[in-house]
Amino acid sequence: MMNTKEEIYQAFDHYQKTQFGGWPWSRYDQVHDASEGRFAKHADGRVEKPKG
Repeated sequence: MMNTKEEIYQAFDHYQKTQFGGWPWSRYDQVHDASEGRFAKHADGRVEKPKG
């Protein structure tokens, strides 16, 4: 538990240095190719695209 300003500053410093484990991808703008069109990818791997 953080109770003091020092502990809060220490946690903030740690976050700035490591991002608490970091961003796991090679780029910060993780987007799908625009040619893919609209879709939803579910946790079970199922992909839905609009009908039409």
